[in-house]
This record gives sequence, structure tokens and C-alpha cells, in this order.
Amino acid sequence: MIYLVIGLFVAMAVGAFLRQQSKRSEQTPETEQTPSPELNPESLDIPDVEIADEEDTGDSGFVLSAKPVTDPDRAAGATYSSHAPAGEDSPYGLSSEPKKQAQAKANLLRWCGRSGNVQLDNIVVPGPVAYWSNGEPATPEPSCIDITLPVAFPQKDEPLPAEGAESYAAMTPLQRGIYLTWLAGARIQPPIHMCYPAIWLYGIERRTITDKLDLGMCINEAFRLMPLLIRWDALRDNLVRFITWLAIKVWLPDEDLLALCKKLNTVPEGLLDILLNSYANSMLPLPSAVAFTVIRTSAKLRREGQPEISHSDEALQKFTPIYKELCKGGLIFIKPQTMLKVSYKPANPSVSLSKKDNESVEIPDFFADLSVFKPLLDSWEVFLEANKAEKPSPDLSNISERPDFEGFVNTLRPEGSDLPLIATLGSLGKLMKFNVTPNGKLTGKERKAIVDTAQVEGWQVLPDLGISGREYKWDDRMLLTELAPGTQLSQSYRVASFLLEFTCASIAADEDRVFEPLRRRMNEYFKLTDDDNLRLEAQKPLNLPTQYGPEYYGEFLCGWLSENERKSIKGLILHAVSFMPEFGGNPEVNSILCEVMKLREDEAPSPEDAGKTANDWGNEVLNLMTLLFKNN
Repeated sequence: MIYLVIGLFVAMAVGAFLRQQSKRSEQTPETEQTPSPELNPESLDIPDVEIADEEDTGDSGFVLSAKPVTDPDRAAGATYSSHAPAGEDSPYGLSSEPKKQAQAKANLLRWCGRSGNVQLDNIVVPGPVAYWSNGEPATPEPSCIDITLPVAFPQKDEPLPAEGAESYAAMTPLQRGIYLTWLAGARIQPPIHMCYPAIWLYGIERRTITDKLDLGMCINEAFRLMPLLIRWDALRDNLVRFITWLAIKVWLPDEDLLALCKKLNTVPEGLLDILLNSYANSMLPLPSAVAFTVIRTSAKLRREGQPEISHSDEALQKFTPIYKELCKGGLIFIKPQTMLKVSYKPANPSVSLSKKDNESVEIPDFFADLSVFKPLLDSWEVFLEANKAEKPSPDLSNISERPDFEGFVNTLRPEGSDLPLIATLGSLGKLMKFNVTPNGKLTGKERKAIVDTAQVEGWQVLPDLGISGREYKWDDRMLLTELAPGTQLSQSYRVASFLLEFTCASIAADEDRVFEPLRRRMNEYFKLTDDDNLRLEAQKPLNLPTQYGPEYYGEFLCGWLSENERKSIKGLILHAVSFMPEFGGNPEVNSILCEVMKLREDEAPSPEDAGKTANDWGNEVLNLMTLLFKNN
């Protein structure tokens, strides 16, 4: 019996000892620190999230751009870095601190750049260059597109809201629809309210100031917005300060800065100072391309009465020999003593600058003394005069006597009105004493005489009467718009005008809300000036609706273009309407285009077409259609 008691006691002691040893082996010694676990997608309850490679994050190690979203309910449309900085200013609000682990499960603030898409139900917004989230984001951001919020689009004859909003979340569903349509249109048309570009710019500020990513792309996109803000001086001035400040902070490379400046007719003084600073004290002559851009775009150097001129390689080639001759090989700059201070305060209420970042930046002020630009100014005067003298005068040798064009205009135009004049080609033909018959067709000689006479009197005739192979009848409606004598219409404008007319006919456009986005869309394909856009806008009465159906244009194109060339026309038109909710992806539009241009409807797009940009489509169609405009 005693041996049994001793055995039980020993067994209990051994068991207690083993349990104590097991507990000790599970504990971490106080002298060791457990390494912080790496960020795991599974801990965030988000399926299929990609972890970016370290080298993909760049030097800053911040959040990368989003992948295209294919399902609005799928929260895995973002690529993020495990190296995202901790703290409230982190784009995702993530932190390795235990007290902030709860934020890891909140909705993420994602970025979608030019190559991605954001999808809200059946709405696809291509390349919004904006933040988005699948619900209210953990990081406050007024520009964030919350894809769970309702969106509505204006119906026919529905008045558009006159009021604005402070953030995307604060917008009404209708305002969100207007804003998303503006984004989907690549932000090339003037917005109807200041709040839309202001909210979009909030996101640009966060991306560049907080994330410190995509700086060059964001500057480019913001720069492109500048001409659209002409109605809102305060917003435009703030944008100028932001672009200038950011360009100085990152010290934008000369070639990138020059490329940006080429796109505008007027460039902020600070940006031109940066451009000139690279050549100051180098004793090297200012390159002709830089000199041409500076004298062309500087508001301070533009003398009274001088026109704004858009950049073109042809104009640069004409300017270069004049500049080199009068400036003795090129202007040499010495860095001035006067400095220009540039500072910036973010408009986005959720973004703040550090004390270091918020310090004023100084750059040399080359425009404090304009006398150094005198040789350049003289070169520009000679260039403008030579360019003006080269414009040919219309040939009026086939017109026996000048018609009373002024009386014709005064008869059509109501007193005090500056609206385009609408009449028929027959009315102009009778004025010029041509043989006008009902349903009769105009000869090439008659068309040229009408165009030349109108140009001498300072008018342009629409539609374009110089398209070879197109039939014009005396009963056709025509429109007169003012045109400076001697102005030569570019091929880009003429092609854009025809395509706009054909597109309106193909989709049966009959509303301004359809015409305006299409008209502005032409800027994505062709190099159009401000005057070109005014001319396209003026042709609205002829295109809403067009006087001919799509088959009229299709028959003309079939007679002059090959099948592959007609495919290019169709591809551009489908690309142009793809961002419009009622036409994008609509098989009926494709069917109409295929029917009128005699193309196979069931033929799949080529892989090359899928990768084409708007610029690719524009160059391709411009090259093949230029030959159709023989009569200038």
C-alpha cells in the first residue's frame, strides 16, 4: 500500500514539473524582442490583394496606382505597398502600431491613374486620375470617388444644378453624374461649375504632396486643365501657383517643362523663369525651340496687338533662321539679381505641408528687366510680319463683279445679333448670279468662287465646300461664321469638322449635351487651336440634327477610301463615343457604321486597335483624310 502512495506522489510531481517546463518554453525571454510581422493581406479581410515588389515602389515607398476595377463589389482592385508610411497622413491609414491595427480593416483609399478605370455599377470612368474607395474611406479625402454612393445622369430638358459641393461625398447623385461624365471625357471641356475641377485638383494635391508620387504626370494633367478655368480667376491663379511651386520643388527636367509649355498659348511667368534658368550663366545660346516658346507664350513679352500663336513645328522652322540671324546665333542670358519667391498653401483641407515643404522657394526673375529680351522681341516682330505676308490671297479672277455681301449679311442677321448666319447655298448662289435650280448640284468652280468671295469679305462657309467627291446641292443649309481675311484653315480642323458632322449623323444627335462632349473630344485626336474650337462650336446648328443621314456620308467615304481606311474612320468614331453612357459599347452604333460604310459587323477589332491611344487614332485618320480636302 505504501508503495502505491509513493508512486502516485511521484507521478503527480513529474506531471507538474513537465507542465511548468512546457509553459516556460512557450514564453519569450524578456531580453528578446519579437520582430514585427509583415503586413499580410489575409489579415485585412481583402481577397487577392497584390503586394508590390520593393523596387516597384520607387524611392518614396508610397502607394502605387490602382489596377482597373472590374467589379464594383470587389475590393481587391488596388495595389499597395507594405512599406506605406505609418500615421494619419498615410494614403491607406495603415500603421504597425498595435493601437492603430483597427484601421487596417477600414476601406482603403486607392489611386487610379491614366491607365486604369473605375467602375460604378455599369458606369466605367477611364483614366480618372483620382482617388476612389469601396465605401467611406478611412483616410478623409474630399476628392475620393466612393463607388457605393448613388449616381444619376441628367435627363432631357432637365435643368443642371447651379450650386456646387465641397466634396464628392457631399454631391447630389446628379452632381456626381455630371462630375463623372466630365472625368470620363478626359477633362477636356470646360466644367459647368467651379466645384468639379476644384475637387479633382484636391486629389492631385494629395497625390503629389502626401503620396509624393506621379509628380510629372500630375503636373501635366493639371497644366492641361488651365485653359478650361478662364471663368474662375481665383481657381486658375491657385493652379498656376501650385504648378509653378511643384515644378520648382521637383526641378522638372527641361525637356518635360518645354513639352508642357508648348501646349499653352500663355505660360505662367514662374515656369518660364525655370526654363530660362537652365541656360543662365552657361554662356551657351538659348536654343531656338526654347526662345520660340518663351516669346510665344509670355504675356509680359507679348506686345499690344500681337496675336496668340499656338505651337507648331512648321512655325518653329520659320522662326529659327530669323532668330539666329538677329540674335547673332542665339540669346545669351546672365542670371539676374532679382529673385521671385514662390510658396504654396494646399487648397485640399485634408492635406497639409510640412514646415520644410512649405518654405518659400526662390528662383531668378528674368522678367524683372525686359530690356534683355529686345533682340528676341525684334526677331518675333520680323517673324510675324513675314508670316503674315506669306498668306495667299484668294483668286477672284473668275468673278466678274463683287456681290453685295454686306447687304446679304445685314438682311439675314437681326440687328445687334452676333449669331452665325443660317441660309441655303442657293441664296448665296443667287447673290453671285449663278444658275440656281431646285435640287441642282454645285460645280467645283461654283463652290470655289463662293468660298473665295466669302473669305475676302471676312466669312467662312459651313459645311466645308472643299471636300473632293462630296455632293453639294443648292437646297443644302449653310452657315456663315466670321473669319479673318487670309486665314488658312488647318487640315486638322477640317477633318475634325467632317468627323463631328458624320458622328452626329450616326448617333442621331439632337441635343447640346451630346454635341458638346463630342466637339470637345476632337481635341483628343487633333491639334486644334482655340479658334478651331470656336469654329466647331459654331457648326452646332447644322449638326443638331444633320440634314443628311449617316448613309450620305458612308456612300461618300466608300467611293474614296479603301476598306481598311474606312475601318479606321469607324474605329475613331467608336472610340470618341465610348465614354458616353448612352453610346459607349452600344452595338447599334457599330451596326450603323458598318452598314453605311460596307464593313463586316461581326469582325473582331484587331489587337493593334485595342492598344491605340486617342493620339494614335487622330494621326491615322488625319493622314488618310487629308487627301480629300484638295480645295483650300
